[in-house]
Amino acid sequence: MGQQRFSIGDAVSFGWDAMKNNLGFFIAVVLIMFIVPGIFSGPSAFLRNIGAYIVLMLISFVVGAFVNMAYVKIGLSFTSGKPADFTDLYNEYPKFGKYLLGYILYTLIVIGGLILCIIPGIYWAIKYHFFGYLMIDYDMDPVEAIKRSGQITYGAKWDLLLYFLACFGIMILGFLACIVGVFAAGPTVMVATAYVYRSLLSSE
Repeated sequence: MGQQRFSIGDAVSFGWDAMKNNLGFFIAVVLIMFIVPGIFSGPSAFLRNIGAYIVLMLISFVVGAFVNMAYVKIGLSFTSGKPADFTDLYNEYPKFGKYLLGYILYTLIVIGGLILCIIPGIYWAIKYHFFGYLMIDYDMDPVEAIKRSGQITYGAKWDLLLYFLACFGIMILGFLACIVGVFAAGPTVMVATAYVYRSLLSSE
């Protein structure tokens, strides 16, 4: 077994401290991130017209990519020591075209792996998870970022699997806490994941 590339405890602790110290900011961010995609995905459950359903789901996917980009940017900002800033929700919009392409490629890779035998999908989801961080952090092209994510996660797949399982547990606990806990769990995971990304880069 190789040397540990990051500490799950340190990552979660860093995310928790960032959330506690900026709780008001993160409550607003979580509300925006839930409400905006829900505007498009929610009504789709009541549509009987398949064409309208598909269009609405495609719009929801695109909006989800934009929200994911904001998620990544906010996490990166906090791990860089920058103060909370609502402009992080949209200030990367010039990169959105490229980011959307990367988001589509990543999604297709994971879906392809899940279709093959589930395990390859999980493996590739972990291996290429940080493509978005690399696109925002280093302005990489989608294919370059996906390949680079594969490089920085080399030798850390098991630790990353444990980390993402821990994140899943944190989010479940957040929902169980009368759903209100999501306002703490979501931001904690957001910043913690950016912390893991930075740790992987620095430990190469």
